[in-house]
Amino acid sequence: MAQTVSKVVDPSKNDGYVPRPDYVRVDYVQPHWTRRKAILKAHPEVKELQKQDVMSAVWVVVCFAAMTGLAYLVRNSSWGSMFLVSYVVGATILHAMWVLIHELTHDLVFASSTLNTAFLLLCNIPHIIPSGISFRHYHRQHHGHLNETYADPDVPSPIENTIFGTTSVGKATWLCFFSIIQAIRVLRHMATPLGPRFEVATFANFALNGLYAYSIYHFWGLTSLVFLVLSSLMAVGLFLHPLGARWIAEHYAVHPDQETYSYYGMLNLVMFNIGYHNEHHDFPNVPWNKLPLLKKISPEYYEPLHQHLSYLRVLYEFVFNDEFTLKTRVVRWSRGGPVGEKLD
Repeated sequence: MAQTVSKVVDPSKNDGYVPRPDYVRVDYVQPHWTRRKAILKAHPEVKELQKQDVMSAVWVVVCFAAMTGLAYLVRNSSWGSMFLVSYVVGATILHAMWVLIHELTHDLVFASSTLNTAFLLLCNIPHIIPSGISFRHYHRQHHGHLNETYADPDVPSPIENTIFGTTSVGKATWLCFFSIIQAIRVLRHMATPLGPRFEVATFANFALNGLYAYSIYHFWGLTSLVFLVLSSLMAVGLFLHPLGARWIAEHYAVHPDQETYSYYGMLNLVMFNIGYHNEHHDFPNVPWNKLPLLKKISPEYYEPLHQHLSYLRVLYEFVFNDEFTLKTRVVRWSRGGPVGEKLD
């Protein structure tokens, strides 16, 4: 059986990129499960970090107010000025709000699942596109089926790689329209046991976002609405926004011996530490503000791993490195049977 813990590597090589153009297929369980057990055995105090953090709810309200306020302020702006504010400020805030949706998805804000859902809905409203509840379903699936082909909704389908994954223009296009492609990708799960089921929250997601969008347009005009939509799309990669590189940085195997990567740079200050991604997958019940402490408590498990030093470097390598494709991943077969494996 292959190794079950990520291979120890020389930290001096953390800025090197050696992607492979095709899958590295493994037969061991995801290393986060085994590393979690090892860390808990070596550092049982880590259990104390697994608590909700209600202050994240305050950040939801602050970010919601900020985006609504910005939509008001740009209502009479030129299209150029509005675009600049969207790229620099709006996309940054809405990316941060995606991280807060991520926290609420893991029930890391309130003990009550109902309250977490309510604030998740609130947090998704300024994105305009009603996607928070769908994200919650598929993100939880991503954790349970990490890098399984194709039960993990984060793993691109082979047709994506064929169309977009082997040229610079194709990869840049794929990232620019990542939100749309991701929405189409998850359709492969609709007729499987992994598909979403209808929830009242799904209806609420569409109703609240639609009412908010209509109100913004009715009272403040088209410029304000376009500002919110552009900010939402830029937050996940439109126009190759640097923060969009996060969706590549987390699980594309720029080293064939490792399937998840962390980023410890300054951008964590504006994205609620989502860069601590190995730590998050090891302990998904640890809130964002405790992830640096988790790394500090158990450095022997994280410092030897490959890490990203720059999202701009990730973006450059992804677009221009011919060996970097949409199949540059460490993958495993689905534990649940042929959930899309006939796609290969």
